[in-house]
Amino acid sequence: MEKNAKIYVSGHRGMLGSAMMRRLEADGYTNIVTRTHKELDLTRQADVEEFFAKEKPEYVFHIAAKTGGVMPNKQYPLDFLSQGTLIALNVLNAAYTYGAKGVVYVSSANIYPEDAPQPMSEELFMNGRMPFFWGGYALAKTVGVKFCECANRQSGRHFVSAVLPAVYGLNDHGTTVMPMLLDKFADAVVHGKPEVTIWGTGNARREFIYSGDVADALLFLMEHGESGQHYNVGAGGERSIRELVEALKEISGFEGELVFDTSKPESAGRQFLNCEKLYSLGWRPATSFADGVKAAYQEHLNWIKEAER
Repeated sequence: MEKNAKIYVSGHRGMLGSAMMRRLEADGYTNIVTRTHKELDLTRQADVEEFFAKEKPEYVFHIAAKTGGVMPNKQYPLDFLSQGTLIALNVLNAAYTYGAKGVVYVSSANIYPEDAPQPMSEELFMNGRMPFFWGGYALAKTVGVKFCECANRQSGRHFVSAVLPAVYGLNDHGTTVMPMLLDKFADAVVHGKPEVTIWGTGNARREFIYSGDVADALLFLMEHGESGQHYNVGAGGERSIRELVEALKEISGFEGELVFDTSKPESAGRQFLNCEKLYSLGWRPATSFADGVKAAYQEHLNWIKEAER
């Protein structure tokens, strides 16, 4: 991409979108187009078409999505299916229609089968039953990946998908496991609480990757990814929720009790990605788990302290 190429980043105010903005700006890209949700509702096809017809971005990083943790997905599967699919297709179709030169679409490890062998390779896509808790969300993400594949098959367009595990980082106000636990530990430290309660047994395992590394990978895929392909973008390791909690206890200095509430749901099975397809192209994550979690925790701690003033 030329430094003055017009680039659209959807979801630029979110955790990953804001990391993408920082990455592009740090690399000297000067013509980045954004819209807030209030300015452009991505579930409204006519509005998205109007935006693309006017702006005609040359490159698109499609990060915006309907996201949430286990409980929201369990309670509102239709919302995640309908809104998620509209967000995916409206932006991808408009990018295709109005001639974008390159698109990187952000998908999720939830597109892989519920009982997939670990670590999960790209060949498992659409080769088994979707995870039950994430079915609506996963199907929406599956549609986006298939659109990118078909756009390339039909006209050779450079549409690439990135399949992500659990992403964490700065500016994360989400309802997934990492930001929720960061908030709990920061709140317990600030207010001197005697215990931190964790949903589930703590035995569920997850692969966590830092948002700054993902942003770097998305830029890499725009430049080096094979058109029509989907690539696993992972950190190369996994941890149990219990291991994550123990790490947060040490990082935060929390000295109270850890309580695992087994009456509450925990996420579906393991989601550990085989990333050799991407690694073989020359990309690797740069941020250690310890450094990434420390940075994210410090930001959550600062938010709570600021709110107390």
